[in-house]
Amino acid sequence: MSPERLVRQLPLLGCVLYVPRRPTALATESCISGVLLAHRELAPLLLTRSLAAASAITEDGPREWLECMDDQGQLHARLHLLPDTDYLAWDALLQLADMEAPTMLLHGYRSFQPGEARLVSFRHRELAGLSVLEAAQPQAISNLGRQMAKRIAQAEAIVLQGAA
Repeated sequence: MSPERLVRQLPLLGCVLYVPRRPTALATESCISGVLLAHRELAPLLLTRSLAAASAITEDGPREWLECMDDQGQLHARLHLLPDTDYLAWDALLQLADMEAPTMLLHGYRSFQPGEARLVSFRHRELAGLSVLEAAQPQAISNLGRQMAKRIAQAEAIVLQGAA
């Protein structure tokens, strides 16, 4: 999946838990012609070339998320499905994605160091011929969605921003 296509699809998801890789000096290839980011934390999404669906059964029930990987299978971000996520848009994104074989995950999975998790609703807009990707705190999120996000962050030992 091209980053441009991903940028246009993300806003359809509604509320998700976004977990980017811990901030580092990103290479210049993370700059995509014609795409602007409103927030530096979104830079890992521009490295995405493939998505992998992942799931787990936990003591809280099933969890599902997407792994955002580059050409070499290096994991750069995770998008967690929440009760407030648009499930039809999630399924459509999965169908549009060029899903990678599970073995591709093994390369980058061990070195993934998550940064701070955020509850976000992505927004896309055009500005002077450029695609702009923004991430805002969701206007409404259910208590169940908020609690699930907290449990995911706790399980991954990461800080959850904006989940008061």
